[in-house]
Amino acid sequence: MVGASRSFASLRMTALFVLAVTAACTFDQQAVAVTKSEVVVHAVLDPSAQVQQVLVEQSLTGTINIDEQIRYDTLDPINTGGGVPIAGAFVAIQGPDGQLVGIEKKYSGKPFSYGTGRYEIAAGLGKTPIRAGAKYTLTVRTPSGDVVTGTTVVPNAAAVNTTARVDPFDRERDTLRLKWNVAPLARTYALRVESPFGAFLLFSDTAHLELPGTLRNFFADQLQRVFIPGFQQIATVSAVDTNFFDYYRSRNDPFTGSGIINRLTGGIGLFGSAVTVLSRNAVVTQPTTEPTFEGVYELVTAPTAPTKLVDVFRLYVESKNGDQASLSGNYTRNRTSTQRDAIAGTRDGALIQLDFLQNQDLKSRLTRFIGTRIADSLVGGYAGAAGRVVFKRQ
Repeated sequence: MVGASRSFASLRMTALFVLAVTAACTFDQQAVAVTKSEVVVHAVLDPSAQVQQVLVEQSLTGTINIDEQIRYDTLDPINTGGGVPIAGAFVAIQGPDGQLVGIEKKYSGKPFSYGTGRYEIAAGLGKTPIRAGAKYTLTVRTPSGDVVTGTTVVPNAAAVNTTARVDPFDRERDTLRLKWNVAPLARTYALRVESPFGAFLLFSDTAHLELPGTLRNFFADQLQRVFIPGFQQIATVSAVDTNFFDYYRSRNDPFTGSGIINRLTGGIGLFGSAVTVLSRNAVVTQPTTEPTFEGVYELVTAPTAPTKLVDVFRLYVESKNGDQASLSGNYTRNRTSTQRDAIAGTRDGALIQLDFLQNQDLKSRLTRFIGTRIADSLVGGYAGAAGRVVFKRQ
């Protein structure tokens, strides 16, 4: 079933590393003591990024409560990711173009703590590039005097545009075949496929992969399919260094913090590099299974205020289980526009519920339609709004 899930963060930097340590818990009468907090740093150099980001925070010791209901915000990743940011640190990378210092940005109209612990370094696609094959050193100095250092060597490959090629992809019939050039200095290659249930991730030591449309996402709670009809899903392959590979292939024990392969000095976390060497944008479809229900629907009746929310959409039966079904698709707010966004929904007997998403994000909804099917139309209304809404199948 299509449902909400916090997406795994992007290869650039939106992933957060958090050590969760239980304070004074008792297991078979054995007390587990509170451990000393450490500095946690997370940074992945990406030549195709506009800026480089360094996240600096404290490891968790179980002494504070974490609000897991906060919606993740890429501009405030530590606070919204359940971490404890470290503000006011000195952050810099040293490379072929000299020392570049990070800035902890402030945002007007936001709380003072918004974005703390997130440092931007002006390097990448701008005036100062991140150079392929070059060595970089990271230095983080916290206000309390802790110093964390690390080094990375960027894989020697040219970064590609992550949205350059668009491929139609029938998930019942097609296989996504990926092939790329070998990148010197790369430890291995990391595949990432964007999915509404969280990214599908895989390491490969070869320069080619084949992804069948029937592939299941073993990172998703219910092993949903990776490819969802109606969505545009980006698949990227990145050449990564040893630090990146070791960090993400190792596991963290939630109580002791053991298991992570840590190559930083003075702290824990990651300073690595990743270069995108291949990208595909798959426009996912599937054959029609219910021709009297699936298809293109156009708006025929809706309240005039405040604005027309949805004009036309394409609906698929993504999967079925008896009288219940998961629905997916895409929509546009203006039928003359080529811009499409995604739909996630359900059918439970006669009840139809469709979430019209923003940016294909299950946690960001433009509006929700609730109604029933009557002949060739869906009749109902938008949640929280007055007025009748009718979509007619074409």
